[in-house]
This record gives sequence, structure tokens and C-alpha cells, in this order.
Amino acid sequence: MKIGMFINYYTPSRGGMETSVINLCKGLKSIGHEPFVFAPKYPNYKDKEKNIFRYKSVHFNYGGYFYVIPIPFGTKIDAIVEKLNLDIIHSHQPYSLGTEALRLSEKFRIPLVFTYHIRYEDYSHYIPFVPKSVSKKYIRRMAINYSNKCATVIAPSTAIKKILRNREIKVPIKVVPSGINIKNFKKDTDERNKIRNKYKIKNDDVLLITASRIVEEKNIKFLFKAFSEIKKKADNVKFLIVGDGAIKKELEEMSKNLNLEKDIIFTGLVSRDEIVGLYQASDLFVFASLTETQGLVAVEAMAAGLAVVAIKASGIEDMVDDGKDGILTGNSIDEFSSNVLKIVNDENLRKRLSAQAKINSEKFSVELWIEKMVELYEGLM
Repeated sequence: MKIGMFINYYTPSRGGMETSVINLCKGLKSIGHEPFVFAPKYPNYKDKEKNIFRYKSVHFNYGGYFYVIPIPFGTKIDAIVEKLNLDIIHSHQPYSLGTEALRLSEKFRIPLVFTYHIRYEDYSHYIPFVPKSVSKKYIRRMAINYSNKCATVIAPSTAIKKILRNREIKVPIKVVPSGINIKNFKKDTDERNKIRNKYKIKNDDVLLITASRIVEEKNIKFLFKAFSEIKKKADNVKFLIVGDGAIKKELEEMSKNLNLEKDIIFTGLVSRDEIVGLYQASDLFVFASLTETQGLVAVEAMAAGLAVVAIKASGIEDMVDDGKDGILTGNSIDEFSSNVLKIVNDENLRKRLSAQAKINSEKFSVELWIEKMVELYEGLM
């Protein structure tokens, strides 16, 4: 099969959505299919791989973070798509190149699949000069209308499928969680001591870690407040923040105001190989985002052998088996911090949850994911 992937941000960008598409393409290639990626151009970046087609784009800094917006006009993509003779078009956003995917699907009568990666209305604060209540309602309606023009919508979790059904999406909705290459995160490394020495973390310190874009919607401020409470009762705890984003400077200032600048460590952006070592140098993964449809970073951490403490929200519920490989909490600083402390103070509990996390992560292997995706594509053809 020939599958066209349309995504509004791609390499060198490193978010969860980009990682998902990269893994999907690799998996499809490994069993003989041909994925083609349609994404925006990034300044001073050249693709090393074939089958990637770039749209012209505009780029700018917002809040100290770099953004790229594709321009799907006046391009030669129509001729490329026609020549490729695609079997499936797979859209990963309902706007910009998602709209372009819909147009091409209708023009060439190619089945269109749409993965509902995020709850788009939760990102309404990125629209300037418009009241949040107005922009949120508009974005939700736009995503619903787009979904109903697709052949199938993919929900990464059962919770998201339920939300989408309640929002009057009438087309078939298939639950297919994204997968990861489990072996990459389970491999043995000698990085634990090296990383701990680098960041001056003692052997008997319990290291918490989170990994995400450092932006408002990831709710990292909640984690800082919870960590402040944790430090009052457990002095041997450190916190590693992996990633970069628009509110990093604000969070650095917040750590100083909480007198935690020596205990909260910002790594900045790291490579996929480096993140494995960072997970394995850590003891517990913490996550507070309320906007996820899946929470793939939690699965990565589990595969590396970390238990998870996360706020119970749509998406993460399908990833973490509460009480077995981690703990799901309410949206409460006290509840979250007390459950983290429970694991911090009980090494046997930590080891038990960690061992089960490794086992349960197998459910999200890239091989199982690709098998389900191929079955879905073939059904539409």
C-alpha cells in the first residue's frame, strides 16, 4: 500500500505527534508498505530520507519558542499525489495540511483517515485577540465537522472515543493506541551513574522525571507545586524536566521562587537515544497533562522500567493500570503529592510497580500497532 501522511509539524520538531508518525512510517516500511510524508519546510533543514514532501512555510518565535506554519497554496503537490497513486491519505490534524489532505482525498477519491491526536479546543489559548470561550467553541466545531468528512477517525484511547461519540461524530471511530519500539527503551545502558553524576544526583536520591513540550497545556506548574509539597516531607527527592517550550523561563523563575532551583533540573531538548538514558537514571515518571488523548511518553517511561503517577484524565487511563504499574490521581496537589510520596518512601512498592510497568508496556509495541493500522487501511481500500 501507498499511504500519504499529512502533518503540520515534523522533523526536526520532536513532539509526541511527530514521533508517532515517524514510528508509524518506520513500521509500515519494515513490512513492505510505502508511506509518504507531507509536511512543512523548516529553515536550514534538509531531509536525509526519501519520500518526504515539504510545503513552503512561514516561521516565527512566540514566547521564546519556534513555530512553523505550512502554506498549502500554489504548490505542485497535486501532481505529486496523482503520480504516487496513493491508496490511503492519513491526516494528523484537522486544519492547515489536514484541510489539504481532505481536499486531495476528495479530488482523487482516496479514503481519508484522521487520527484525533489531541483535544484541539484545549489549545485555544494560542489564538490571539479572541476570547477563549469563543475560540474553544469554534475549534471544537471545526474538529467535529472535519472528522465527519473522513472515512474513519482513529481515537488513541477508549476515553477519547467516548468523548468523540458524545460530540456527534458520526463516522466510524476505531480505537488504535499509538505504539513505540519497546526494545529501544528496554535496552541496557550504563548511563544511570553517568547522568546522575552529570546532574549531581546522589545514589540514594529518588529522581522524578517528566518529559514533554514545556507549554501551558502540559500542566507542568501543577507538578512544580506538587514537588514543593513533596520536598517538605522527603529531602532526598530531585526532579528532572526533559524538553523545551514557551514557558521554560517562567518555570525556571518559579523554581527559584519556590527555593527549588537546586532540586529541579532542566535538560532542554534531548535526542531519542538520550531520553532512554534519562529514564533509566530516574526512579518515577510523573505526568499532569489534562489534554492528552494517549500520553505516549508515559508508555516510553514504563518500557524503561518506571512506574507512573499521573492525573486521571482522558488518554492516560488506557496507558496506566491504576495500582498495578502506577497510580492515577485526582486533579489535586495534595492527592498527587501524597501518592508520589507513597512510592518514594516504599522501595519495594516502587520495584513492584516498575516490574509490572515493563510487562504492561508490551501492549503498546509498535508491531501490534502497525498490524492494527494495516488492517484498518486495507478495510478502507
